[in-house]
Amino acid sequence: MIEHLLDEHAQKSAISHISPRTKLLLGLGTLVITLIAGSILLPLIAAVSLSLVILCIARIPPGVYLRLLLIPAAFTLMSLLVILLLGGGGETLWEFSPSSALTLTITRESLSQAALIFSRVAGGVTSLLFISLTTPFTDIIRVLNQCRVPREITDLMAILYRNIFILLDQATQIHAAQVMRLGYSHPREATESFGMLCGSLFISSWNAGDDLLRAMDCRCYDGEFAQLTPSEPVRARSLLPVILYLSLLAGLALISATDMIPGAI
Repeated sequence: MIEHLLDEHAQKSAISHISPRTKLLLGLGTLVITLIAGSILLPLIAAVSLSLVILCIARIPPGVYLRLLLIPAAFTLMSLLVILLLGGGGETLWEFSPSSALTLTITRESLSQAALIFSRVAGGVTSLLFISLTTPFTDIIRVLNQCRVPREITDLMAILYRNIFILLDQATQIHAAQVMRLGYSHPREATESFGMLCGSLFISSWNAGDDLLRAMDCRCYDGEFAQLTPSEPVRARSLLPVILYLSLLAGLALISATDMIPGAI
């Protein structure tokens, strides 16, 4: 499952000994800067630099990283096509009319907007993948608890995180069994199979919730999940490069926003 894939590589990464607070600062700081950046080049710089950190410093296998990038790439491509072809304004660069009622055009403004969105998505996805591939989910929950996030929220996050992947795994197994029995060979059979899949998942999730509640009661659940509190301390040798990197990105974003250097970023 994806959950096991992410947690396994996060545990085995070469920077697993670094404090999760430092890694979260790097990932979330880069994410915020790329989202507020008004330039195209800055998020791409962040995406390339964090990708080098993931591959060269954290030593995540390139095949795993590229396979995870393909998941949001499909959604991004569809969104970019809509923005690129249906956006308006500016000089028309390309035009095609498949029918009298529909005209597809690519304008200078739509091209610029699509490029900006693509760069922001690249920087944001890379930042989130950096956190996922280098920081186990239990460490993230621990940091949130240290930041005084209510325990009810973090406990609910832990339960949802686990159950989502359990349901995905069950859906994959049920779908594979239906395909083996030619359940999707015709539109009518496909509709019935999909309805049975949804009903089975609903019943499975309901039963899983009851089982979890009984298991928590048997373990004398008192409102809080027991967690190991020790964690890696924040060290200056790992924190200083992160601060310098984020300061550099913030400086470039400020220069881009104020147009202090003509033609820059």
